[in-house]
Amino acid sequence: MQNKILVLVLGIALAVSSVIADYVYTQSVFEARVEERDKYVRLNVNPHMTYNGYTVEQLAEGYEKPINMFGKIVIDVPVINQHPELPVGCEPVCAAALLQYLGFETDHFDFTDNYLPRDDNFYYDEDKVLHGPDPRLVFAGDPYEWGYGCNSDVLAEAMNRFFYDNNDTYTALSLDSQLNSADIEKLIDNGVPIIVWASIDMKPFNYRSPSTWIIDTTGEEYTWYGNSHTLVLCGYDNSCYYFMDPNDKEEITPYLKTSFLNRFEENGFQAIAVKIDQL
Repeated sequence: MQNKILVLVLGIALAVSSVIADYVYTQSVFEARVEERDKYVRLNVNPHMTYNGYTVEQLAEGYEKPINMFGKIVIDVPVINQHPELPVGCEPVCAAALLQYLGFETDHFDFTDNYLPRDDNFYYDEDKVLHGPDPRLVFAGDPYEWGYGCNSDVLAEAMNRFFYDNNDTYTALSLDSQLNSADIEKLIDNGVPIIVWASIDMKPFNYRSPSTWIIDTTGEEYTWYGNSHTLVLCGYDNSCYYFMDPNDKEEITPYLKTSFLNRFEENGFQAIAVKIDQL
């Protein structure tokens, strides 16, 4: 009789604990969804934005979610220093770091030498006006010595050349819409690192006169921010975003959210994410 009572009590306890566990889980999922919804409401942005035709959920397919440690999430992107070999090559260094994170055996030298289109043909005309290439089409300068850089379209195309040679189930996408902070954090929640264009140490942009030139192919005057910088955005907490910053940083580096978002917007919301094509 006592054994039957004990079994009954244990069964009831198990059922109650199961109900409680289910309630706690359901409540946590509900609270997370409310928090996510509130992010979009505060920003007054569309929670169903698409980037190059894909939603955030579609971009995140195939990635592993990182661990949330007391409100801090950091994706384990390898840190690569661009110095001393690539003093102005932050873009290819970030690409190499992201490729390594995805499991490819490559480095920033291989990527720069074999996949990054570049043109260092700058010159002054008879009126002492500087002419040069279009950084929307090539890397403007020599990443090993001097120059400026390239925009997100150029780097995404270079990464896709790498994928074509190595694994065509990946696609680098230059995100063509203004990536908002709610979607940034949702991508990171789902394990997606993002290559972004901002500034060195998130300082205000400077406009040095040598950073303006005439593009030979179009005659257009083009200005490059003197301290523009490319990083891999790979984490966040309540106040900061975390980056693989190739500018002499030895570990993942935090910058205030507001500082990054200002520089990111001023640099045209340029960003790259890699989509894993599902077989």
